[in-house]
Amino acid sequence: MRSTLPYDPRSDVFREAGWVGRVGRRAINGLSQTWALWGTLKDAILSDLAPGVAARRLVHSIMLTQVMFTGVQALSLVSVIGLLIGASIIIQTNMMVPADGELIGRVLVAVVLRELAPLITAIVVAGRSGTAIATELGNMKVNAEVLALSSLGVDPLRYVVLPRMVGCVVSVVALMIYFSIVSLSAAFALGVLSSGASLSSFQQGVSGSVMPHDLALFFCKGVGLGTIVGWLSCHFGLEVKSSPTEVPQQASRAVVMSLLGCVVYNTALTAGFYWLVGPPLPAP
Repeated sequence: MRSTLPYDPRSDVFREAGWVGRVGRRAINGLSQTWALWGTLKDAILSDLAPGVAARRLVHSIMLTQVMFTGVQALSLVSVIGLLIGASIIIQTNMMVPADGELIGRVLVAVVLRELAPLITAIVVAGRSGTAIATELGNMKVNAEVLALSSLGVDPLRYVVLPRMVGCVVSVVALMIYFSIVSLSAAFALGVLSSGASLSSFQQGVSGSVMPHDLALFFCKGVGLGTIVGWLSCHFGLEVKSSPTEVPQQASRAVVMSLLGCVVYNTALTAGFYWLVGPPLPAP
């Protein structure tokens, strides 16, 4: 359980030590931070199993509010990005292979559905909502609101962290689907108008490249990326101790670590996917 006791700045003052002591201290601090990071995720998930019907209903209503803020309010931004991404892919592909609708469809599956839709959606959510979550929780920590919740018998991880994590997961998955629809629609429309390729060739290229594994990949990327964004944003927001100047520092750290974690996770899943199913552009 995360400590909610008031922060004592004297706890960070250490005596001077040699290089062995500094290396050991950094290793211990790294292990301690890693343990605290995983503890935040574990305790937040297990908190939903705690008893209390009224508390569960309240937490679920907060989840819906978080989905509204994270997902619904980001639709306009995702729409613009999806349109521009689809148009850019068509322009680049037409410069290399004009009027080949089937190839363009296969490129869209490999680039948009498997890579850009999950990653760009996670980046948008991390930059827009991750910063807000970390800042909000940091201010709650500075103003002793987290301590007040604990003193009233309310679990901060269940009331504060879990709804934001679930909201990020649901929003990322929904926005990924929406991004894919908008991007593919824009690519189809621009491709038909600019290259003269038939819509049936686009559809044939897309349907021929989509495999049953793509649904599992799409779902795993959405759930994983949403969890990373919500988890790290909440964790680093709660890492704020007593000074208001730490709030923007931890918010920036949350966004940076979320982006890094999303890229690493996305790359690992992509490598494993293509290792299992073969090259990204199968022969027609």
